[in-house]
Amino acid sequence: MGGQLTYEFKEESRTHGGTTTRDTNHQFKEKIGIKTAGWVYHPALLHYSLLLEPELSQEKEEMRPGESAKTSSFAPDYSMTATFLDPKPYTLDIFAKRQEEPVWAAFAGNTESIVDSYGATGHLEYRILPTTLGYTHTETDQTGFYTSHTLHEDLNLSSRHQSGKSTTRLTSAYSDDKRTSEGYNSRIQTYNGSLFNSCDITGDKAVNLNSAFTYRTQESGWFDTENIHLREHLNWHHRPNLQSHYSASHSRQEADDFASDMTALEARLTHLLYENLTTTAGGRGHRYNYSDGDDNAAGGFLDFSYSRPLASATLGLHAGWDYLYTDRNGATTTDALVTDETHSLSLGEEIYLDNYNVDLDSIIVTNTDGTIAYFENIDYTVAAINGYVRISRLPFGAIADGQIVAVDYRYLRDSEYDDALLTENYGINVDLWHDWRFSYNFLRVTQDILSEQAPANLVDDTVHKADVRYDIGWSNSSFSYEDHNRLSAPSYTRWEIQETLSYRDSRRWNASVKGYFGQTDYDDRDETREFYGGIATVDLLVRRWCKLRAEGYYERSAGETEETENNGLKAGIELRYRIWTARLSYELTDQDYQLSDYRRTEHLARLELIRLMW
Repeated sequence: MGGQLTYEFKEESRTHGGTTTRDTNHQFKEKIGIKTAGWVYHPALLHYSLLLEPELSQEKEEMRPGESAKTSSFAPDYSMTATFLDPKPYTLDIFAKRQEEPVWAAFAGNTESIVDSYGATGHLEYRILPTTLGYTHTETDQTGFYTSHTLHEDLNLSSRHQSGKSTTRLTSAYSDDKRTSEGYNSRIQTYNGSLFNSCDITGDKAVNLNSAFTYRTQESGWFDTENIHLREHLNWHHRPNLQSHYSASHSRQEADDFASDMTALEARLTHLLYENLTTTAGGRGHRYNYSDGDDNAAGGFLDFSYSRPLASATLGLHAGWDYLYTDRNGATTTDALVTDETHSLSLGEEIYLDNYNVDLDSIIVTNTDGTIAYFENIDYTVAAINGYVRISRLPFGAIADGQIVAVDYRYLRDSEYDDALLTENYGINVDLWHDWRFSYNFLRVTQDILSEQAPANLVDDTVHKADVRYDIGWSNSSFSYEDHNRLSAPSYTRWEIQETLSYRDSRRWNASVKGYFGQTDYDDRDETREFYGGIATVDLLVRRWCKLRAEGYYERSAGETEETENNGLKAGIELRYRIWTARLSYELTDQDYQLSDYRRTEHLARLELIRLMW
């Protein structure tokens, strides 16, 4: 049993178009916690854990300009888990939870979420057909730099059957996701069903066949989609160093008034020579039918990968060639739909959609499962640049740095021409003395128009990438350089320097400092964008009863079409004396969009007193 008293002071100001609004908030919270665990009648019948944390909150808010308000609320936070018939082949797990979760992270600011969730999972542990059926309901209210409300329901089923030579798995899931943030609303209903089978055709497992059938339907406020995918994949290990792979697939996609079918075949042979040289050769082809035409493609590829340990270094080389011929038939231009195009969004990275002439209003960004929708100008931004679309994450949105997202959109497709694409890829990497790493990669893609009228944007791309890294543990230095000379996407040159210093004393303290500086030059529009920033963290154990932590970050990006500045600071001290704990913290989050004259600043001070009674 324990008790906790918290006081928070928050001040937030927003400036837009020369007008400033300021919101000041005082909040007191009183909480007690009671936790227990045990069983009912017999441990084999039911065992459980229970946590009760009722909380009373008093809040006073002053808005300038605006009115003042006082509110009181009661939050019956709790957490409960229970398991029925644990040793039996049929087991039921249930849970229910309501928790308040404050979170602060560099380059993301501070947020606070109240999460209500409950659900149950049934397990049928029969040897022939073990099956699991589960249901989860989650409701999240998030406050902080951006407010949002999310309601998510999930129902899933999984089953498996295993025999001597084969394993079959069935998975099925239905989800309903609703999200509201800053006045934007979204709802996505998704059903996924998959059936997989893996079969060893020969007794020595040298020949293996994998079969898959997946079905997905999704309803949203933008458009409804339905996808069916069939795939057969054969692996054949001829010898320990020689194997071949064969695959055949067919997929159908329907979205409102758009429908397409694709059938694809591929075969490849892989050979390992003296554990150093791996050679892969093969061919592939596909037939793609859509509403107003079709594409027929065929090609081949050849790749070499070589690795060699030396006296004080490791050498790696790779080279590859890919040739693809495509025959297009149909209307001169037609609308095409792209679904689930994946991109990794990181601050400072140049990420462009794969196609040009994109309808900006049709862009939809979700997580990779397609169950969570993200909002433009809250979670991400898009910018049209010479017919192409650049997509970037925003630091205070719901997309984490480096997260992979799925993008759906429509674009104007060029048709009625035949072409051949030749892709060349060469690279080298050297690890020297376990501290140095050098790498260089060269990519060359050329397009040859064989008949009909050439498209507006031909492919004639040359990309150089180089990276140097020196890592000795307490210091990690790196320099990266990229030169993108493209016709199929905006051309640019980018370089970046990073330095990370860290020190750890296992008994008392540890600290780390990371800084970066870079520049991007856009060749086709004579623009330069500079970006730089850093993050510093210090943890100090003054005494066994006193601990300090401080964390700060700063980032700036400046160019003709973008000028933003984000910074933040968090500092805290924790004191312990017997059954008493006291925490004092301060957080600052600041975001400044200078070209649009928009700035938002938030200060948050928190004091917590905690007593653990027993």
